[in-house]
Amino acid sequence: MRHNGEFVKKWVLTFIAAAVACAGAIKVVVAAEPSEPEITAQGFDIEESQQGAVGSFQRLRVRFEVPGRIERLNIRERSYEVDLATTPEADHLPLFGLDRQVRQLTDVTLNFTAYIDQKLDAVGDYEFELTVVDREERTASAVLLVTVVAPTALTPGSDDRALTADSFRFVRTGSARAAGAEILGLGWKTIEGHRVVIRLTPLNADSGHLFELQPSDWEMLETPAQLLNVSQQRESRPNLDLIAAGNRAAGAVFGVVSGDVPHIVKVNESTTSLSDVGTTVTLMGEYKF
Repeated sequence: MRHNGEFVKKWVLTFIAAAVACAGAIKVVVAAEPSEPEITAQGFDIEESQQGAVGSFQRLRVRFEVPGRIERLNIRERSYEVDLATTPEADHLPLFGLDRQVRQLTDVTLNFTAYIDQKLDAVGDYEFELTVVDREERTASAVLLVTVVAPTALTPGSDDRALTADSFRFVRTGSARAAGAEILGLGWKTIEGHRVVIRLTPLNADSGHLFELQPSDWEMLETPAQLLNVSQQRESRPNLDLIAAGNRAAGAVFGVVSGDVPHIVKVNESTTSLSDVGTTVTLMGEYKF
């Protein structure tokens, strides 16, 4: 029994020594804390006021990088204020180039053009207060300055510049309100279900101008002066029908005057999908002005 006791004692000591050695070899890895949120202007200096004409402001994008995931993203301009992370009112989202809430995202870019064109309808200086907060209450803030001028106050010769380009995404499900098309002053609805024919119409029937163009016009029209000349020559249409099913709207090119500024629009893709609440129709493409 004595010998057995010594054997057990030696075995326990050996086990403890081995356990200690293993413990010493184990590296404890502590997860790095997410970095602070950042707000950065895309292609311009956010400390300098950005200038554009009433109703036809240039693309104006601001990026929010939030490694700790977005909890709140607040935009405030005069009496207007919205949290794009939690707002239940979908009408706010297209004003900043969005189609859904941004909560839990780590990276999002907002385009302020639609908001400016729709809500800043008077010449003057405006200020956007931007604040983003992550799940750990880390915060980043910035101020975006905007100066809206009359079209005649733009730099001389601006009509000779190259057309400004941007992308669009129009979405409509069932009989719900169409989202995105209002950026170009358009409204639309589905008028035939089998081929999913959608009918585009000017939101303002009195001042809206919708006109046909050829696919070749997309490349041929290079300056605002050329586009304005074509828009004045073409007959105004009350509506324009596109077949969305089977990507058949892809390649369609047309013109629309929004806020007295002519735009040329090209559809690159059209998709349809069924859901419990109806058919979802999506148009994606580019426009220039």
